[in-house]
Amino acid sequence: MRSGVVEGVLLVVVILSGCSRDNKVTPLAILPAASRGAPTGLRAQPGTDSPVNGPVRPPGNDQAFAGPRTVQNTSEEQFNVAGQKFNFVKHAQKIEGSTSPDDVTVDWWELRDSSGKAVYHQEYPVSFQGTTFGERNDAIARLLKTHDGAGILVEGGWLPSTPNSGWWVQIFGFFNGKLKPFSTPISMDGEFLGEDVETFQPTPLFQGRQVQPVSHDVLKFREWTGNFSILYSAAIDWIQGTVHPAWTCHQLTSKGPGSSCRYQVQADPVRAKEMTFVRLFSEPDEGFMPKHVVIKPDAKIEYIEAQMPVSWSLEQSSTTIGVKNDDDGGQADKIWLHIRVDGKDGWISLVVSKSPFLELLAHAVHVRELT
Repeated sequence: MRSGVVEGVLLVVVILSGCSRDNKVTPLAILPAASRGAPTGLRAQPGTDSPVNGPVRPPGNDQAFAGPRTVQNTSEEQFNVAGQKFNFVKHAQKIEGSTSPDDVTVDWWELRDSSGKAVYHQEYPVSFQGTTFGERNDAIARLLKTHDGAGILVEGGWLPSTPNSGWWVQIFGFFNGKLKPFSTPISMDGEFLGEDVETFQPTPLFQGRQVQPVSHDVLKFREWTGNFSILYSAAIDWIQGTVHPAWTCHQLTSKGPGSSCRYQVQADPVRAKEMTFVRLFSEPDEGFMPKHVVIKPDAKIEYIEAQMPVSWSLEQSSTTIGVKNDDDGGQADKIWLHIRVDGKDGWISLVVSKSPFLELLAHAVHVRELT
């Protein structure tokens, strides 16, 4: 965790659909709600060939192209970041004669500098299922201005996909004077909420000397845990040109060292019509003796926070954020939920507790997330 505020420049790219002078391409409704919609200022550009890889063709032989005829469109959007100009160029295919937004897919996009040279290129294979595409991709890009810098945010998505998935975000910024991706595409079982600034007060160093508050730019995500959602932050490191978890936590439990952090909770379950109960621990630690608390249908229930380990998996082509639920009783890291029932405060272990209340919470929140 760095101290102080570092000025930087960031470029973030988001995946959208394209449009042309002759054929309007409707954006695919596959991105998080906050990101849907076509970018403004798009203009058509002649030509359908990638300047880097030549004519766009999916991997494999010519048989991969067996399917309906398509109309190809190239769109372009310009961004001015720290006095430098970059173009987000996107190539889309549309089923000829179709007016359905389901019959459009993006097969490649790239970032170009002011000279027209591609500094980053990404493409997707095109396949057909009957008279439509087997998979549809979408992409949008927007200018990003944060507390510490400015750039472009990139976000993408694909269909078909399972609920709460099928999307990603990728950040591009300046490092050593050149534009580069700060990470591979980031995704999780939830959705991207946008950028924010987080500030915290460090512990005094010595002799009670007060340390100045520290703030940093973050990307905010909503992650589904299987029973409720948490809000997760990824910090933008302007010095190293990377994106990494905003918080690293360590604690000692009765089961040994743990690495779980605490997160804000989002839960809105349907209330039970009958009485149920929970086993509340005074701390998120199974070494403490729990107390049984009866929950009446009219009880006041508050969801305060959650504690759990969240993985940050780096791979060559993707970065995945995921909640780890270790049901091995010998491990220290588990998923805990901090609640207050009619003024009685405590923690529920999602592994230890088999309360009907927990089953109700999981079912109700999951239904809300999918509707």
